[in-house]
Amino acid sequence: MKMNMILRILEDQYPHSVSAMEIASLVNVPVEKVELFLRFLAKYGFITHDEKRKTAVMCADFFLLEENEED
Repeated sequence: MKMNMILRILEDQYPHSVSAMEIASLVNVPVEKVELFLRFLAKYGFITHDEKRKTAVMCADFFLLEENEED
């Protein structure tokens, strides 16, 4: 459930980046857990994650996956 909320936040903010701290406060999850999830998403190419700034932005290709699911 929380993972879906994080994905929706990233989707709503696209193409702008959003901070892990901002996401954590919106979904009431510790920043460390949000960072872990963001690193996972980045590892598999769903988002671009800036470790220094602790921000993330969803990759455009992710939207193609959602469109294909609806077909």
